[in-house]
Amino acid sequence: MAVLIDSDYFTPADRREAVTAILQEADIGANLRMWDSPAEVVSRHQAWMLGPIALTRSEVSGHQVWRTRRHERTTPSDTLTVTVQHGQVRRHEQFGAQTLIEPGACEVIDLATTFASGWHGLGGTLCLQLSRERLGISPETVVAAHGRLAASPLYPMVTAQIQHLVRIADQLETDPAAASVGESCLEMVRALLISAAGRGPGDGAAIPEQLLIEQILGYVRTHLSDSTLKIPAIAAANNISVRHLYKVCAQSGISLEQWIIEQRLVRARDMLVDRGYAHRSIGAVAGAVGFRDAAHFARRFREAFGMTPRDWRRSAADPDNPPK
Repeated sequence: MAVLIDSDYFTPADRREAVTAILQEADIGANLRMWDSPAEVVSRHQAWMLGPIALTRSEVSGHQVWRTRRHERTTPSDTLTVTVQHGQVRRHEQFGAQTLIEPGACEVIDLATTFASGWHGLGGTLCLQLSRERLGISPETVVAAHGRLAASPLYPMVTAQIQHLVRIADQLETDPAAASVGESCLEMVRALLISAAGRGPGDGAAIPEQLLIEQILGYVRTHLSDSTLKIPAIAAANNISVRHLYKVCAQSGISLEQWIIEQRLVRARDMLVDRGYAHRSIGAVAGAVGFRDAAHFARRFREAFGMTPRDWRRSAADPDNPPK
C-alpha cells in the first residue's frame, strides 16, 4: 500500500495550503478548493497496484475540484475512474450533465476531459483507476454510459466488487494473483460500460456499430486464452453473421485475425515481465494466451518486438537494461 497523502502529516495551519498544492500537482491536472478552515481540512489517500489498474481509497473534507480546457491541453490524461461514493453526496458535472452521486452509488468519471466535482462535509471514494487505451473503450461509449451505470444488470456486482477489493487490498496487493485480478477488473469495467451505454447481445435489439465493435473486441479479449477461438464462434456469441462481423471490423479498420494475434502477443509480453507469472515457463505463457505451438509463438513474438520471449523476460530482470 502507498499512502499518497495524509493531512495529519502537516500542522493544522499548513494543511489546506499543503493539501491543495499536492493535489493540484497530481497527474490529472485540476484546480482544487477546500471549503473548511485550515485546521479542519482532512485529506487521506491510499493506493494499491493490481497489475494494469490502481485501486484507491480517499477520505476528504469538503472541497471542489475542477478540470478546465487549459488542463486538457497542458496535462493530458488517459485515466478513467469507476468510483463508489461514501460519506457525502457528490455533485459531479461532466459531459454537459449534472449528476448527484449518493453514498454507496457508483459512477464513471473521465479524468481526461473537463469536469467539476465535490461535496460538503467529510466524505470519500473507493476507486478503480484504469487506462482508457488499455480498456479499449471509445470516448463516445464513456459519455453514453455516464449517469446510466445503474441501468446495467452488472451495476450491483461491480459496486460490491470494488468495495470488497478495498477491504482486502493489503493482502491482495502482495498476492501472486494480483495482476490477474487487475486484468479481470478491466474486463468487468469494460462490460459494465458497454452494458450501460447500450443493449448487449441476446436482447434481440440492434445496437450502434461503435458499441458493437467494442462488444466484439471485449468478447475476444476475454477468450484470448482459448486456442480454438474462431471467427464463426465470435460472430455467434455476438448474434451477428460472419459477413456482418467482417464488415463491422473493416469499417473500424480492424483485421480481426491479425488483431487477435497482436492482443495475444501483448498479453504474453506483459505476463513475461510480471512477477506473478515468473514461475511459468515460456511455453506455459504461450498456452495461456492461446498459442498452441511454442515455436510459432516465439517466432511471432520476435517479429513483433525484436527479441525472443526469453530475452524479453531476462531483460526485465536486469535493472540496467529494462525492457522498452
